[in-house]
Parts: sequence; structure tokens; C-alpha cells
Amino acid sequence: MTDQGNEPVTLSDSLVGLQKYLGTATPSSLMALSDSWNQVIGSKMANHCEIHSIKRGTLVLVTSEPAVAEQLRWMSGDLREAANAVLGTAEISAVEVRIIAAR
Repeated sequence: MTDQGNEPVTLSDSLVGLQKYLGTATPSSLMALSDSWNQVIGSKMANHCEIHSIKRGTLVLVTSEPAVAEQLRWMSGDLREAANAVLGTAEISAVEVRIIAAR
């Protein structure tokens, strides 16, 4: 990947450009949220769901339990606020919950 002057672009700059193009969160945002997940959601709920991704401002959570999915949907506003507090930005604008098959 090169810029307009045909100068080489660093791998780091290329990855940042790709991240922006795909609309994904930075690795540091995902790591910060993952590290604080028990505090954001509570240890009881953290045992039943996990962060799947952050894409275009949407925090995507997954669980194998329909009842937990419904609880997460009810909590989505509070989760959005808590996640943004951890990140120190308003990066999360929505929360999406998906039910996946148990592993």
C-alpha cells in the first residue's frame, strides 16, 4: 500500500487504514473492554456471554442461552454506557446480541 507520493507506508499505518475501512474497533479498544468485562457486565453475566466484536460502533455480544440474550438486550443501554466509560469515548453507539450454538 502506498500513499499519493508513491512512498512506502508502514505496516502499522496500513493496518490502521484497513481497520478504518472495515469499521472495526482498534485492538486496544477490544483489549480494554475485554480486560474490564467483569466490571462492565458483572461476573455472573460474564460467565454466560462474551464479546464477539465491535464494528461500526456496535458492540456485538454472543451467548448460547436465549434467556441471557434477552437479559442482555434489556441491559443494552447500561452496557453501552459502561463500555464507553471503560473506553473513555463514545465509540459504542449500539449493542447487538446474538445466540450461538453451545460449544
